[in-house]
Amino acid sequence: MRHRGLATAGVLMGLGLLSGCSPAWLPLAAVWPGADGQPVVALRPCGDDHAKDLDLRSWAEDAFVEDENGELVDNPTGTASPGQEDTSWEVASGVEAGRTTFPLFSPSSAWQVRETGQQKLLPGRTYALHFTGARTGWSPYDGNLTFSAEDLASLRPGQVWADGRAMSRGAFDDLVDDHC
Repeated sequence: MRHRGLATAGVLMGLGLLSGCSPAWLPLAAVWPGADGQPVVALRPCGDDHAKDLDLRSWAEDAFVEDENGELVDNPTGTASPGQEDTSWEVASGVEAGRTTFPLFSPSSAWQVRETGQQKLLPGRTYALHFTGARTGWSPYDGNLTFSAEDLASLRPGQVWADGRAMSRGAFDDLVDDHC
């Protein structure tokens, strides 16, 4: 009987590995307007983990539409200016960061950041911050944060934007604890 249980556990683990599951998307970042009005972001990888493959991307909010299959495709009638570069930055390969807080458009120079486009918050654009983390003995996860200038403008004092909504900083800490 014991061998059957071990065999079943082994089969289930093997199926899990073969299923090709992608990393979990976790709300482990928050953003809010700093004292100077510029966005500040907090990265909170789980425990002693480090964030790697950190990047920021942006696009015009109407840059994509759903096609007949529900897939996002380029919107030919979008309002993005021709030749306008999307705001983005990417941290150099191999660079890792622990729990940290920094101005969104001025990440640490030690991270060897490659920037593209205007490094400022613009109306009518969606911004997405992403990083990868790996818990020791667990599957890797992706930390994600998506927001707009309008989302940040809607925040009251003491609030942050995380997980697609406004919340207190204490609620964000609880959210991170719940997912880690």
